[in-house]
Amino acid sequence: DHDPMVAPVMMAQKVLVQLLAVLAALGALLAVRLTAFGGRKPHRPEAEAGSPFGSSPMPAAAPEGTKTVALMSVAGAVAGHKGVQHERYGFDLVRTEFVPEVNSEVAIYRHRETGAEVLSMANRDKNKAFSVVFRTAPTDSTGLPHILEHSVLCGSRKYPVKEPFVELLKGSVNTFLNAFTYPDKTCYPLASCNLKDFYNLIDVYLDAVFYPNITEQTLMQEGWHLELEKPEDPLTYKGVVFNEMKGVYSQPDSIMWTACQLALFTDLECTYSVDSGGNPTNIPDLTFEQYQAFHKNYYHPSNARFFFYGDDPLEQRLHILEEYLRDFRRNTTVDTTIKYQRKFAEPRHVVHQYAAGQEEDLQTRTMVCVNWILHWEPLSPAEDMAVVILDDLLMGSNAAPLRRALNESGLGESVIGGGLDDTLRQRTFTVGLKNIHAEDVQRVEDLILETLQRVAQEGFTAEAIEASLNSNEFQWRELNTGSFPKGISIMLDSLKDWLHDMDPLQPMKHESPLAHLKTQLAARGTEVFTALIRTYFLENTHRVTVELRPNARLGDEIEQEEEERLKRIKSGMTDDEILKVIETKNALQVKQETPDSPEALKSIPSLRLSDIPTESYKTPTTIDTIL
Repeated sequence: DHDPMVAPVMMAQKVLVQLLAVLAALGALLAVRLTAFGGRKPHRPEAEAGSPFGSSPMPAAAPEGTKTVALMSVAGAVAGHKGVQHERYGFDLVRTEFVPEVNSEVAIYRHRETGAEVLSMANRDKNKAFSVVFRTAPTDSTGLPHILEHSVLCGSRKYPVKEPFVELLKGSVNTFLNAFTYPDKTCYPLASCNLKDFYNLIDVYLDAVFYPNITEQTLMQEGWHLELEKPEDPLTYKGVVFNEMKGVYSQPDSIMWTACQLALFTDLECTYSVDSGGNPTNIPDLTFEQYQAFHKNYYHPSNARFFFYGDDPLEQRLHILEEYLRDFRRNTTVDTTIKYQRKFAEPRHVVHQYAAGQEEDLQTRTMVCVNWILHWEPLSPAEDMAVVILDDLLMGSNAAPLRRALNESGLGESVIGGGLDDTLRQRTFTVGLKNIHAEDVQRVEDLILETLQRVAQEGFTAEAIEASLNSNEFQWRELNTGSFPKGISIMLDSLKDWLHDMDPLQPMKHESPLAHLKTQLAARGTEVFTALIRTYFLENTHRVTVELRPNARLGDEIEQEEEERLKRIKSGMTDDEILKVIETKNALQVKQETPDSPEALKSIPSLRLSDIPTESYKTPTTIDTIL
């Protein structure tokens, strides 16, 4: 007998099996977890006693299945570093490890003579990335790291042109070329899909940082100098960084950000207590001797971290570095370790001002932020991940309780602060409102604390926790950095640990801490996050409320102070010294306006048409039919 329903049911079952197979394959691919930019952080073997996470050991391995998927990926990369003759180039191999979350085999090398560290990532990503990073810990706000970052890009031993990177870009197909100054580090990252271009860029960068043509004229141009047109004219300050930071210090949002950092970090031995970008008031205090000494001590291989990522030949990486490192010996003159800020015994309140326009209505132009330092010892990977989720739960959307409370309060124009900042050695949290009435500052602070108290009592819904966890988990797995190179994103994430002499691979890994966090959530639910709120916010005495008030007269007062300072300097000069200022300014102008010689321009490497592939890269794809 024939049942007319059997064939359709069998067909439906077949389709369902095929569909499930496709979904399983997609799930397996997603199981190759990738670190999201700004996502994961420092390493310690287990949580410290007294931590809200207790002392539960971390799982030894990622969930079953992840390793299998990882081995499907880049089989050639797994054995890549085994054949590298690192000893030939003066390096010791510290360790190698395949990290499935970033689908790469990672090797860490240390240069014997200088102690320089190299993180080498082998994979099949054609968008190759490189960076040299220096731990730069200024002790004042003269902007030394910022000025030096500009200065080393003004010509070097092998490339003696005024702007080598401008010339380099004319014959390059790079996908990224830049430099970053942070409060505790200076990075020179680059990326390119073309191997010859990649090598050209690396060589220009290495020569720039180790052998820059830094002279007094370089400091004058990039940092600051006195300027006069005629002897009877008033003195003025000029300089690229000086002018740039005057602009920064005229923007209320930037002033607030700096004020919050300096209010949280007050210990003089902590580098975060100064502005690495430079305060215009302090920049003219920088001397050429200090400038030279900073480069000599901080831009040294002993203080350098080198990063490689992509499908370029692995041994060549060490050969390139050895060409530069062999000229140096270990330098222990300066301790560049970033010190912890000590904990405040009680909360603080500070008031700053910013220059407002004369025509502005100042009644509703006050800004306020409440700030915390969250920890005084390295966080466990799982706890660090939990802090990221907690930040998302509190601030990640307009429906998040802390953001919602501030938005609906009617006290200010918009929420500021951004919540969690994980770019410094100690994580911080900042939240507040801009454009409020001055008399409402206390109301805003009370609202923030009361909201945190309420959330600590009521907790988060299971749906909110699941949504936040799923969203962040997807970001970590996908590592969709858009046009920003993945390699540079991974490098910046690794520096959160690597810069502080911890495991640079830990920020790449999230399988194990994520499994631990999920275990904690299954056992304790919302208490995982409410305990963190109590520990990091409500019971934390290292809290600073920063109030930023508008002042319509401040701009004129700042300009007047600068003018008075310059008048005092000029009144103490002899006629010869005044003429020297004019001559020096004119010499600098002549140098700036004189074009580079043809011989100097020829030193800049450039791609030829034959170096460019004639066919575009085809992304591997598989097309199949399930019906």
